[in-house]
Amino acid sequence: MHPTLNIALPAARDAAEAIAHSSDRLDRVKIINNSREAFLTSMDQNADKTILYHLTKAFPKHTINSRVSGITRGEDPDTIWLVDPLIGNWNFSKGYTQFAVSLACQINSVITHAVIICPLVREEYTATRGTGSQLNSRRLRVGKHTDLNQALVGINPGTNGLEESLALQQGLAATEATPRISGCTPLDMLQTSADRLQAGWSMAEDPRSLAAASLILQEAGGLIGTEDGNPDLRSGEEIFYGNPKAFRALLKLRNAS
Repeated sequence: MHPTLNIALPAARDAAEAIAHSSDRLDRVKIINNSREAFLTSMDQNADKTILYHLTKAFPKHTINSRVSGITRGEDPDTIWLVDPLIGNWNFSKGYTQFAVSLACQINSVITHAVIICPLVREEYTATRGTGSQLNSRRLRVGKHTDLNQALVGINPGTNGLEESLALQQGLAATEATPRISGCTPLDMLQTSADRLQAGWSMAEDPRSLAAASLILQEAGGLIGTEDGNPDLRSGEEIFYGNPKAFRALLKLRNAS
């Protein structure tokens, strides 16, 4: 494992452990912002503080860009940690188990290292660009589904994609594909990297939340892009991902609907 991941993992583990303990006492978790578009809990903030403590101690010159606390500038502007301390925080607040801790290290504008920990199922996903991705130290590879027939497809309409979601699901019904809605796009990407899902779709989301999962999926052999196939997720309004053939089939289906 790359030395950067060896240092990042304890940060993610400490945050994940705190989140797991807190999930048993949700009555103690405070809602800071109840808007679905900017939902925030006290656990987001606590996990964020834990991660920033570790990262600033180990990498004092690095810059940190967190969904919760924003930018903490270091002397090195070309190495940036993209942090979402609690992806799926809405799920977490409801006692639904689809949530995780996400860290990605961007070097010279390229996502290079990734760590995601799902505390309740004890799964640790890691990746370093060019060396593959792992789940609990086991190599990950996407599946070989050649189309969407009988595939499991992740769907996440978010707060503003109901119309697009319904159109896509109507198309999927004709292929005998089965939609799965977890409410957390990054985790759906991880499930795709492990061939538990074959493809997926969502509306555009915060790049900090998607950075680590995107690298893990790509290093497992998956593809990811916008509605016009552009791999730069900032350029579109929708996100598609999957194993190569299922990705292309889903993109074609969506553009035909």
